[in-house]
Formats: sequence, structure tokens, C-alpha cells
Amino acid sequence: MENAYIRVAIADDHPVIRLGVEAKIADVPMFQLVGSASSSSELVALLDEKPCDVLVTDYAMPGGQYGDGLELLALLQDRYPSMAIVVMTGIDRPAVVQAMSAQGIENIVSKADDMSYLPMTIQAAFAKRRYLSPAVMPLLATAKSVATSTALSPRELEVLSLYLSGASINHIAAHLQRSKQTVSTQKTRGMAKLGLMNDADLFKHAAELGLAPKSIDAIADE
Repeated sequence: MENAYIRVAIADDHPVIRLGVEAKIADVPMFQLVGSASSSSELVALLDEKPCDVLVTDYAMPGGQYGDGLELLALLQDRYPSMAIVVMTGIDRPAVVQAMSAQGIENIVSKADDMSYLPMTIQAAFAKRRYLSPAVMPLLATAKSVATSTALSPRELEVLSLYLSGASINHIAAHLQRSKQTVSTQKTRGMAKLGLMNDADLFKHAAELGLAPKSIDAIADE
């Protein structure tokens, strides 16, 4: 290896977590911290200025110019193709972990796990090997099980897509000529299959789950 160190950058909007990650990196002689960022704006500015081998970043880091979540990860993958990415997150939704994995993020550490898993994850990412911390592995297994055994029915998908577009249950029921109770049941069952607890989760994770809003006008034109 040309460089004697693994150059590591950190991104997290929680100062205490950043300090904890910095301390853990400082404990490993082969790691060299190149900088820390608290938002996507700071992160891109840092990475544009300083070469980095492995980035350790939070998944949910709102407020920056480049967004967060899958949007930010996709930008980082495209902009810095030689840089490995470790996502360190407190999110425990199987669907979100599956979405990251599907996007090529293969090194994920749960904040629920001991910080001791971070160095081995950084080393695995640098060596282009996959590593998931203990709390992440069952989440991914659950997501794959859900995806294979409980796929949305066409009617559940239709109802969720219409609901995401802003249509009410009453409006959807009237348009599809189904009872309000039937539409509500299809929405509830669809969300349960996806591991979503409430409407806020549905709107927050829709894109990550491959759900797209579909207006009633669009369906009428089909």
C-alpha cells in the first residue's frame, strides 16, 4: 500500500458521537483522521480538499446542502468512487438497511453495538470486504425475508402509491370503487409488510422502499 495509514473521515451531526469515533480512531495506529464534518455541506467540502480512504458517516444527517440518507450516499459514491464508506447509524428499520445494501453499502455499524466493532469495519471497508456489526445482521436478514415472502399485492401497492400522492382514504375509495374499510385495510396490510409503523414512516422511507407517489389523474389516464 502506497500510504502507511488508512485515512479516515467522520461525518455525524451529534458532537458527542463524533468525539467518540475520533477517540476510537486515535486508538488505532494505522488510522489517520483527516477531518470531521457535522453536515453534508461540511463533508463534501472536507472530501474535496483532503484525500480519504474510508468515510465513517451517519445515515440521518439533515440540514446540509447535499441532503442525507440514500441521496447523500449516492452522491458520495459517484463523486469519490475510490473511497470506501462505512455507515454508522442508529436506525433499526430492516427496510432501510436493505436499501443501503442494495445501493452497494456493505459496511454498516449500528450505534446500538459496542464501538469496538468500528475499527474492524473500517479495515474491512478498506480491504473491500463486507462487514456488518451484530445488531445490523438480523435487520438485513429480516428485510430479505420480508421482501421474498410478503411482497405487496397489486392493490396494496396501488393504495399506498395513491396515498403518497396526497389522496385521502375516502378519495381513494371513491375512485377505486372500493369501500373505505377495504382501502384502509389494504393500506394497513401493505405498511405492515414493509415494517412501517405509521404514516410518518411511510412518507420518510417511501423512496428507499421503491414506492413512488401516483396521482389519481395518472391512474385515470392509464
